[in-house]
Amino acid sequence: MSLAWGSTCAQSAAPGSRLIAMSLDGLRAWIGVVERKLTMRTRVFLVLVAIAVGGAAAGIVLAIDAQDNAVSKDDLQAVRDELAGASPAAPTAEGEVSELKAEVEALQSEVATLQAAGGSGKGTEEGAREGSAGAGGTAPPSKDEAER
Repeated sequence: MSLAWGSTCAQSAAPGSRLIAMSLDGLRAWIGVVERKLTMRTRVFLVLVAIAVGGAAAGIVLAIDAQDNAVSKDDLQAVRDELAGASPAAPTAEGEVSELKAEVEALQSEVATLQAAGGSGKGTEEGAREGSAGAGGTAPPSKDEAER
């Protein structure tokens, strides 16, 4: 009977030991899955933290740069004063234009006088043509040359 009872215990212990072994393997597999998920979540979290820190650093750098490049009230006042001083400059430009017009009129009258005085002689006309050609330009043909 003891043999029978021992064999029964051995038979009953054998399935129990397999059950314990299988449940430990299942627990180890489950722990491995949980560990892989936790590792992946940790990596994703670390990447997000790195992105957040980089964004914060960029924001700080941009804020400091904006503060350095900001226009102060003194700068604005200086530009206003400069613009206020520049508006009276417009009449001086008009004055320069009127001076140039007067100069052009004087030169035109001088040219008319020279043409009237030089119209009688051929030598004066050739001298005027040589003078303009010597300045790098080509002189227009004289009336005598155009008739030839």
